[in-house]
Amino acid sequence: MWVRPLVAMVLIAGFSIAWKVYDRIPVQVVGQQHASGSVHIEERKFFEDLAETTDLPLEINYTPVDTLGFKDTHQLIMLREGALDLVSLRFPQNAWVEPALLGVDLLGGAVDVENAYAIMQAYAPALDRRLQDRFNVKLLGMWPFGPQVFVCRTPVESLQDFEGLRIRVSNETFSPLIEYFGASPVIMLFEDVQMGLRSGLIDCAISSAASANAAGWPEYATHFFRLRTQAGVNGYVINLSLWNRLSRHQQERLEQAFEAYVDAIWASVEQLHLQFSACNTGQPCQDGTPYNLVDVEPSEQDYQLLGQAFKETVFPKWAQYCDELYPGCSDEWRELVEPVLIRKSGGHQ
Repeated sequence: MWVRPLVAMVLIAGFSIAWKVYDRIPVQVVGQQHASGSVHIEERKFFEDLAETTDLPLEINYTPVDTLGFKDTHQLIMLREGALDLVSLRFPQNAWVEPALLGVDLLGGAVDVENAYAIMQAYAPALDRRLQDRFNVKLLGMWPFGPQVFVCRTPVESLQDFEGLRIRVSNETFSPLIEYFGASPVIMLFEDVQMGLRSGLIDCAISSAASANAAGWPEYATHFFRLRTQAGVNGYVINLSLWNRLSRHQQERLEQAFEAYVDAIWASVEQLHLQFSACNTGQPCQDGTPYNLVDVEPSEQDYQLLGQAFKETVFPKWAQYCDELYPGCSDEWRELVEPVLIRKSGGHQ
């Protein structure tokens, strides 16, 4: 007489296990490239722990973008097509299809972390709406690589020394600034920069102090020009089809996890910049590779020239391009960002 209850218990347990398996949500995550060093390592850990952190039924499959068979310039398009679920979105690389991405971190617009963070907060709601409308993705958070500075294999003491140089940029969005100072922009993959410096194909390259150190750029360079051109902001976006599978409570848990993660990056980015700048310039080095580049501090005139380039070419060209695809784009930027685009004392922006 115990057979039927036993069978019933087995069936119930089986259905329960099957339901739990069925209820799991697979999430294909595309992360930053291996060459980004500590950024990639910390990001991978965040995603590997995400299901436990949020207590959500997520099955995360994390893959660095440089191990996939498509260019990082097509991340938004693949999200819109449903080929990807959640992406560590590279803003400059995808700006060709959505120039509003650059509005959060225009070159020469905000050259210190505090102002960059304020701009990010002010512009985030508008950018989120734009991404949802055009690409069916939700913005989960934005974070900085760190101040974008110059590593050079030739003596550089100021922006005026850029004339005639070949400067590596990650994409064409940097070109107006580089050309403004009489240099030639050279679009080159991050992983090819070290060889470019070694061979003399390029004279300088732009990146964060930490990323340049991790990639070994200083090995074939001589000067570290600390002029801060931008914060290097990127972000996390999730396909709305996946997002809408979550309950409101689950969405809140996921948002809280990303908010805590990106806030921690913002809080530590200045210290990391100083730490790896020290590693690159022969000062006491912690957690990086020590090099001995000539340490070049930008002058007040350099920041004045950078602000001038922002007004005369960077913003006008971006505004024209963004307005063509998104009428009213530049007006929206002025309304949201100009109030928090505070100039630093002595002409810094």
